[in-house]
Amino acid sequence: MFPVIVSVLHETVKEENREDGDGAEAENSSDTDDSTDWTPSAESPAPQTHTDQLQEPAHGSNVSEDGGPEKNKCSQCGKRFLTRSNLNRHVRTHSGEKPFRCSDCVKEFACRSDLKRHIRSHMGEKQFRCSVCGKSFSQNSNLKTHMRTHTGEKPFMCSICGKNFSQNVYLKIHLRTHTGEKPFRCSVCEKIFSRNGELKLHMMTHTGEKPFKCSICAMSFTQNNILEKHMRTHTGEKPFMCSVCAVSFSRYGNLKSHMRTHTGERPFRCSFCAMCFSQNGHLKRHMKLHTGDKPFRCPVCGKNFTLNVNLKIHTRTHTGEKPFRCSVCVKSFSRSNILKKHMRSHTGEKPFRCTVCGKSFSQNGNLNTHMRTHTGEKTFTCSVCGKNFSQNGHLKRHTRTHTGETHSNDQFL
Repeated sequence: MFPVIVSVLHETVKEENREDGDGAEAENSSDTDDSTDWTPSAESPAPQTHTDQLQEPAHGSNVSEDGGPEKNKCSQCGKRFLTRSNLNRHVRTHSGEKPFRCSDCVKEFACRSDLKRHIRSHMGEKQFRCSVCGKSFSQNSNLKTHMRTHTGEKPFMCSICGKNFSQNVYLKIHLRTHTGEKPFRCSVCEKIFSRNGELKLHMMTHTGEKPFKCSICAMSFTQNNILEKHMRTHTGEKPFMCSVCAVSFSRYGNLKSHMRTHTGERPFRCSFCAMCFSQNGHLKRHMKLHTGDKPFRCPVCGKNFTLNVNLKIHTRTHTGEKPFRCSVCVKSFSRSNILKKHMRSHTGEKPFRCTVCGKSFSQNGNLNTHMRTHTGEKTFTCSVCGKNFSQNGHLKRHTRTHTGETHSNDQFL
């Protein structure tokens, strides 16, 4: 009879101690059950061995004072719990109370087990090791999540579209794409976001913060992944290789765009004319043809452009800048495509071939002009006499017969 009394009282002390633990997480029982460290002390009364200490519970047949799920009911949401300790932990989700504070960083927690796991981040303790790759973790739950990268398991399914996720937090974020919920609000401009990470990045547009600095050229970036991409411009690393033609790229996005040249996929469709494009950037440029939007204005002459790159090229007509230099004759050009055409004068390359007579040309414009000798097309018309010409240069020379203007090259005609 005496051992039974000891067992009953010991279980009662376990339940009282567990009030500060996280008994709901059975998978981390070594972290959550504080009763394993219990020993009789001045604060914890020793088990009694006298029969007169064994008393009948005040209500029902439960020896514990918890009273079971009927008594342990949350007064706010009505949820029931088997023990008083579980109810107390649950109540903190309503009150926001966090009685367990870290002595190193003053961070607070609602459960003692959460504090214990947190302390490992200060100690550097990582006792949970992956059996596949050897990576270590401070929490068993983190190891379980990591193991899914090896198994490919995605146990969390969206009830709306059926998409699966490896972590519940990813599912919660995904659900906002269906609900439209954006709980994170910028305190400066009131813009709202569906993810806290997006808000943090947005805040840097207000603060100007760029914490990720290149060690080579001192350029700074708001995100580490952007810095990593930038570093490849220095190292020349191109880790993403096309499985079809073996061309390599420094960015995965560039590889995805390139793959569409093999598959012919054009997923970006114009809502005005139904024209399709392989890249979203091409669609955006195309859309400006419909909207007439020209947001880029030259500060010198006021001319507007649909693309910023076109404005940059135009600006060189004012500055005289010619950044593209020929490596053979050191001649410079304002545009890269003009340099490419010029290089063919050195290499002798003539990639544009006539399909009728087989004659080749170094420039596509020259081929188009040549094709008119076969088709007889004369698209350039004199505004004075109505005569037609196959080339604009011929029209210009003809116009001088009306104006009387002479040209230095006319003597050779």
